[in-house]
Amino acid sequence: MNNFTSESPLQAADLDASGLRVKIIGVGGAGNNAVDRLKIDQLDQVDLAVVNTDTKTLSVSLISEKVMLGRSITRGLSAGGEAEIGRQAADVDRHLIEQMVNGVDLVFLLAGLGGGTGSGATPLIAEIAEASGALVVAFVTMPFTREGSRRLQQADEALVKLREHCHAVVSLPNDLLLQQIDEQATVMEAFALADEWISKGVRSIWSMLFMQGLINVDFATLKSAFTCRGGKTLFGTAEGEGEHAVADVIRNLDLCPLLHLPENRYLRKADRLIVNITGGTSLTMTQVHEILQHVTDRFGSKEHTVLGAVIDSELGDKLTLTVIGTTDVGTSHKPGKRYAPVPAANAASQAPQPKAKPRQAEPIALDPDAELFETKVEAPELDEHEIDDGPVDPGKQSEFDFPRLEDNRGLFERTEANLYEGEDLDIPTYLRRGIKVAVEVKKG
Repeated sequence: MNNFTSESPLQAADLDASGLRVKIIGVGGAGNNAVDRLKIDQLDQVDLAVVNTDTKTLSVSLISEKVMLGRSITRGLSAGGEAEIGRQAADVDRHLIEQMVNGVDLVFLLAGLGGGTGSGATPLIAEIAEASGALVVAFVTMPFTREGSRRLQQADEALVKLREHCHAVVSLPNDLLLQQIDEQATVMEAFALADEWISKGVRSIWSMLFMQGLINVDFATLKSAFTCRGGKTLFGTAEGEGEHAVADVIRNLDLCPLLHLPENRYLRKADRLIVNITGGTSLTMTQVHEILQHVTDRFGSKEHTVLGAVIDSELGDKLTLTVIGTTDVGTSHKPGKRYAPVPAANAASQAPQPKAKPRQAEPIALDPDAELFETKVEAPELDEHEIDDGPVDPGKQSEFDFPRLEDNRGLFERTEANLYEGEDLDIPTYLRRGIKVAVEVKKG
C-alpha cells in the first residue's frame, strides 16, 4: 500500500505579493471533516491539509494534501481512541510534520479532542509548528459529557498540552450543541454546527488578512495580539441584519453561548482583543465605532485591540462580528518544551504524593479598596515530614484556573451543593450574580 502524497495544493507563486503563507491543518476524524467544510467555503490564498492515522478517513477527504501518520504503528487502522498511540504515530513521522509546516507563517489546527489521533497528535503538531516560527491558533471541540470520563480526561490533558504551544486555543464543548439545535436535528446537522463555529473563527482572521476592508490588518499587527502562549482564549460570534443590525449584533453577542462557558465566567477582561466586523458596501465607520465601543467596554481595553472592518458585497445589509480575546494569565514567553509522556503502567504504580494537612477556615477581613473577586492565597503549613525537596515533575503540575463559584461556599464548603435551576443557593447571591457590594468604613 502506497502512502499518501504530501504535496501542497498551492505553491508560493499562487499566494499574494506579501508572501504570507497560511495553512489550515485538520487532525483526526473531526479535524478532517472541519477542513473539508472549509474546502467547500473556498478560502483563497490558503493551504489546506489533513492528517490522520486512519487510511479510510483520509481516502474520502476532499483535500489534496494528505499526511498519513504512524503507518508502522497503526498499520493505517487509526489510533483506536488511545492518545498515547496517536502521539507516538505523530512522533515517528515527525519529519513529515516538519515538511508540512515548513515556511508557513500562520497555522490553524482543527481537531476534536477526546479520541486518539486528535488528542495525541495535535499537541505535537502544535509544538513542531511553533518551533518552526509559525503563529499557531487551534480550534478544538470537546467531547459530550455522556461519552465517559476517559474521553473527557484525554481531552482535558490534550487541551493543557495544546495551550503550552499554541498562541490561542478556542475550545468548543459538544454539550453546547444540544442547547443550540432542534430536537429533531440529525447527528450530521449537530456536528455541522460545530464546524460552522470553527469556520467563522478561521474565516474572520482570514478575511482581515486577505479581504478588502475599511480597516485592513497586516500579519505583523495580528501577530502582536498573540504574543504569549498558555493563556485562556475568549471567542464569540454574532450577526445582525436590517435597519437595527448594530443593535442586533450587540444583543446577539451578549447572548452568544460560547461567551458563557464555565471557564469564561470570570474572564471579565481580555489582555488583547481581535475584533472583526464584516458588512456590505453600506457599512459605515459610525457602525464600526458603536460596535467596537461595546466590545472593548465589556471585554478589554482599547490599548490592546486589533480591529478589522471588512467589506463583503454579498452581505447586503447584514453585519457579522467575531471577537477573539486572549489573557496573560498562565502564559509563557519562553519557547515550548517537548513533553515526555508517562507510560500508563508507571503512572498507575506510582505512590501517592504527600498532601498538605487540611486547615480550618479562618475569618476573612473585608478590604473596601479590594476588587470583588480578588483572592489572596497563603501557602499551607506542612509538617516537616511532609516536605519533599525532590525535583518537580512537570507532568504533575496542574494548570492555573480562574476562581470558581464552588470555592466561595463559606461555611457550606463541606456539605453537598444545594442546587436549584443550576445554581448553588449556598453561595451568596452577590457572588453568584457578580454584584459588587459597597463597603462602608467607619472612622473612629
